[in-house]
Amino acid sequence: MSTSSSHHHRSIPTEDRISSLPDSILSHILSFLPTKSSAATSILSKRWKSLWLSVLDLHFNGESFSNDYTTVRHVLFLVMLSREVSLPIRSLSLHLVNCRGVNINDINCFVNAVLNRGGIQTLELMMDIPWTNDHLVNKLSINIFNCKTLTVLKLRKLRLIDLPHQVHIPLLKILHLDSIMFKNYKEIIKFLLGCPILEDLQTYTRLIPGGDNPLLCSIPSGGSIPYLPNLVRASIYENVYIPFFLFSGAKILRINMMFPLYIQVPIFHNLIHLEIFFCNFKGKTWDEKWMWMLEMLQHSPNLQHLTLRQEVEDGIDDNNWQWQDHRTIPKCLSSQLRTCLLREWRDRKCDLQFAEYVMQNSKVLRTMTIHSASSADSNAKHQMLKKLAVCPRSSSSCKLIFDG
Repeated sequence: MSTSSSHHHRSIPTEDRISSLPDSILSHILSFLPTKSSAATSILSKRWKSLWLSVLDLHFNGESFSNDYTTVRHVLFLVMLSREVSLPIRSLSLHLVNCRGVNINDINCFVNAVLNRGGIQTLELMMDIPWTNDHLVNKLSINIFNCKTLTVLKLRKLRLIDLPHQVHIPLLKILHLDSIMFKNYKEIIKFLLGCPILEDLQTYTRLIPGGDNPLLCSIPSGGSIPYLPNLVRASIYENVYIPFFLFSGAKILRINMMFPLYIQVPIFHNLIHLEIFFCNFKGKTWDEKWMWMLEMLQHSPNLQHLTLRQEVEDGIDDNNWQWQDHRTIPKCLSSQLRTCLLREWRDRKCDLQFAEYVMQNSKVLRTMTIHSASSADSNAKHQMLKKLAVCPRSSSSCKLIFDG
């Protein structure tokens, strides 16, 4: 019996099916690996020795080289020197978040060499170079602002302070800017409007100290208002430097802001999903926040899903203010709003009134969900729940969900 089993085991074919694949397929498979891993396949056989150099996608992560920038720098330029000059590079991902001593001049030189090969579609540059008063320390000087092939651009902790007179990236669909510094808010607007088919935007931007006053961002008067017509989703973090009119065509909008009250609100005709995180109202009344929130609702006629979150407790209450004083009911409440989620809720009178206002006027509301703040008084939370439980609801199918 054991002899038969042993014979059967030896009869299993040992054909190397991977090596029988054409080079184009193998190169495509290697494109999903970090470049260091794809380079390691060069020891497999003579055929594999240079195969990794034909991969069109390059992925470098400082952690793969113990975050030693000297080694990373050597590898970057060695790879470029080893590749055929005529071979394009479709994608470059460079993650050096935990590397210390990164030289931005090296990065600019390397990235420009990649861009000169042609065909770049995806570019990710993730840095963590400390901010200094020297504006040249992490200044990105690469030729992307008129790139005709770029579709995805993701940047982190860099300065874009010398934009050309005209920015035109005609195919860019995804733009993520994390801790990117600009000279002024007009430069940000120029950059964004230079991406005419942008669909996905995430931005946390900063201005160089002494730049233009960001609170001057307002809706242009006269003529047509410029905006991003193809925008599907936009996430704006802690930033009042970008006027909202740019995002007026978005379907999904996430706002994490410190002082949104200063920003003029355009009409969001396509907006279906809205999330707002109120993170700082020091010296301002909470009532001012709700007045601004009411304006957002009035300007979002097709809104179906609303999420509000607030963490800080440094606003000033005005107990004389009443939501009932507002006779105009936003169109989204009367015909569109399906879900409302209120996170980090506290026992402020104006907060309770807002929840009641939504329930009383939302005719197709399905769920009103309230997550109370952990710091809220337990007795106050109980009293708020009791009041909301007996609050009249315009929608007969509305469910009140309270997660204390």
